[in-house]
Amino acid sequence: MRKKHWSCEEIRELSTEKILQKLHDLGIPMTPEQFLEDVQNAYGGIEIAERWKEQYTITAEHFDLDFPWMAAIVLWERLAPDVMSNEKLDDLIDQGYDILEYNHDEAKACTIWLEAWEHLKQRFEPDVKSIEAAAKRFDDSFELYNWCQDVELYLGNAALENSDYYHQRITYCREFCQRFPETEEEILVNMKRADAESHFFLGKIEEGEKLFQDLVNQFPQSVWGYIGWGDMYCLRMRNIQLPVDYVKAEKIYKAALKNNVDEPEVIRDRLRSLAKKTGGKGFGSSKP
Repeated sequence: MRKKHWSCEEIRELSTEKILQKLHDLGIPMTPEQFLEDVQNAYGGIEIAERWKEQYTITAEHFDLDFPWMAAIVLWERLAPDVMSNEKLDDLIDQGYDILEYNHDEAKACTIWLEAWEHLKQRFEPDVKSIEAAAKRFDDSFELYNWCQDVELYLGNAALENSDYYHQRITYCREFCQRFPETEEEILVNMKRADAESHFFLGKIEEGEKLFQDLVNQFPQSVWGYIGWGDMYCLRMRNIQLPVDYVKAEKIYKAALKNNVDEPEVIRDRLRSLAKKTGGKGFGSSKP
């Protein structure tokens, strides 16, 4: 009887023949051909191992209980190296987070994450209309729901140093909204706001205006569409030249109050801030 837990590293040291023999001994009569067939109908090794539980009478116990799913991960790496698995996606996403934590390189992390996104897009079935539903179709190896929002956030940060990332941010946010139109409102508002902001930051003011108008038309009671839009005319941002127009900002903020937005105090804070900028003398167009 085995005396310690298995690890993927230990299983990687075994030959494919020994891995398959061990699976056979545990009640899983697997061949390379059968495994490759399983790969075509699964997103990852763990999913394959879960199906084995339904198909076979598995005799694994004690420290051998982990062997099947770890073996499935290793066999996928070995037999189907060109097919992206959940586990490989997990590694890419973790790699991005590690780069953020240890190297503070947001651009590199975003490049890696966009590679993961390209693979993920191929997995979303047409009937999956929200990120919440999509997340349920993946195992718990990575939090798709939170990660998708982090991608937008860090693309915006990376763009402060390299404006090319604004273009990538626009593309990503649009793809997200097109694929997941039934995602909860807060996330859709943030994605569409990021799209509109990125146009402003690229100097495409007219396009940005239209996108913000579309956003508040679609979500008239969400405060953050108006906040994002008004902020474009009264906030100074690093390395970005924006038109400063306090009158226009005030008009946008007050339109939010007229539409009974969900967080009116946020708007009132912006209006108080505008008053301070003008020294309490009223609003008017200004240059930075």
